Amino acid sequence: MALAWAASQTSSSAAGALSALLTGSAEPAVGGREGDGGGGGSGATASAASCATAAPSPEKFEPGTVANGCAAGELPAGYVLVMTQVLPDGLGDLIFGENAVHELQQLAPVVWLRCYTSEDNYAAGEHLIAETASSLPFSASCSNQDGLQGSVGMDRLQRLWAGGRECFLAPWIFGLSTHEVPVLRVAGQCRKHFWALTEYGRGMGNIHTYTGGLGAKIPTGWTVEGEPGGVFRSICRAPKSDTDWCRLFADRSGVADVSRVRLWWFYSRKDDEKKHDFRFLDEDGRCSSDIRKVAKVVPVGSTGKIITDPAEKTNGEKLAEQLFQAAGNPDFKPTTDVSCAEATAGCAGQLSQFIWGILFDEAYTRGDPRGKAGDEVVDIIVAPNIFTNWREADGGTHATAEMVQLDLLRGATCKEEALAKGRRLFVCSAKVPRAEMRSFLEQTQKVVFTTGDQSLAEAMFMDKIPVIKPDAKVQQWQLALMAKATGGLDAVPDLGEVMRSLVEDPIAQEKARRESKALSDELELQMIAKLGGPPSTWSPTHHVLSRAGMLG
Repeated sequence: MALAWAASQTSSSAAGALSALLTGSAEPAVGGREGDGGGGGSGATASAASCATAAPSPEKFEPGTVANGCAAGELPAGYVLVMTQVLPDGLGDLIFGENAVHELQQLAPVVWLRCYTSEDNYAAGEHLIAETASSLPFSASCSNQDGLQGSVGMDRLQRLWAGGRECFLAPWIFGLSTHEVPVLRVAGQCRKHFWALTEYGRGMGNIHTYTGGLGAKIPTGWTVEGEPGGVFRSICRAPKSDTDWCRLFADRSGVADVSRVRLWWFYSRKDDEKKHDFRFLDEDGRCSSDIRKVAKVVPVGSTGKIITDPAEKTNGEKLAEQLFQAAGNPDFKPTTDVSCAEATAGCAGQLSQFIWGILFDEAYTRGDPRGKAGDEVVDIIVAPNIFTNWREADGGTHATAEMVQLDLLRGATCKEEALAKGRRLFVCSAKVPRAEMRSFLEQTQKVVFTTGDQSLAEAMFMDKIPVIKPDAKVQQWQLALMAKATGGLDAVPDLGEVMRSLVEDPIAQEKARRESKALSDELELQMIAKLGGPPSTWSPTHHVLSRAGMLG
């Protein structure tokens, strides 16, 4: 399994792969280029036609429900049901679900239900996928407040489940929300199997026990040695646009000569923003659309070099520790606010490391002659989750800061160091539309920073190198680097192809169920040994940890 494999590797393995990629000593072919396989085409059209003939009767809905383009409220024959659980730590789950929808649309109509576990990201999430949702014959969403019963209704959910050719939970983590109660109830009432996918590399524990044998886990995640897994290659099939992103961000930064611009991509978690310390150099500290001068605060050691902590725990690891504490102590009160400012922590965050690399590490700009002969070069870092309060308070599409100096922080002392002559660096807080990501990444430098499943996959298949350990899903980052360094990107299964095979290939279906059950049984035995008894003796917390894949 991907996570187990990654955990067994030493940190030097990932470091070696990264070093080889940066120095150019590893030049593997990039998987999933335009024109490669990956589904669609005439084969997908034929599949859609064949599934239409064998589908159950169309479902009908009363007026007023969210049914798009269906005459008299009827759903098209042969539709596939996708249900997406959206956790409160970002919208990566939603993008995963959207990718699943797009991949399945290549062979069948799709019905999409989205289940948010928090009110906080509901509005932002629905805005993000509005175009995709509007293209579907039926689309609905619910929050933890109204639930599936309130938004969709149990009768309608049961008819949707029974009428779909196949049902996918993509992604889903059992044990973490009340939404799973009606899902498992309907699956049991219909006695209909379903496919369950997690975000890359996560587990689902003994799924065949707690779903009564109806649920089958489909492996996801990066692979290096032929182990089960798979990632979405949707970025490879995305259309290109004519947008000149270098010109656009040069304009936003007040740079006239676009030939001097190097564009960089830094995609971090939104809830990590407070760890990235800046000092605004404006006296009044106002928020406006004007470009503001800033200093980047960077912790350094006695030699003046940046301080990093390779052993620093990610936010995900910190949250997991709290779950285990709660399992052993019912009085423990967990907190989701686990980020710490780098000045307080005493070690540099990822943005400081990224900026330091751009300024001082030749590997970041290898192959780019600009700046080598003393001519002015302008580096623009596009970072959608930096300066978000400033950007939103200003009501605009972007907020741009020019970093004119480093504040080198060592203990209680701070040394101000201006950028070298001929160097200019901007940090632009702006979102890049999902439909533009392929064209945008094609115009950025090779070195990037990403966090999360989709941004990492986009970077890898666009031949980028994510150089810095992310603050989540570190094992997946390591596996992706190893796959790229060893020329194994083409061998990583295409998750879209896997899902389509589960709709139309009985042999693939039987194989997937058999392998899922074998893994579920194996994990259950491990958990019985760990907890000292069968599932009937486990505490509610143990069941949560088991279903969420945190006990094996």
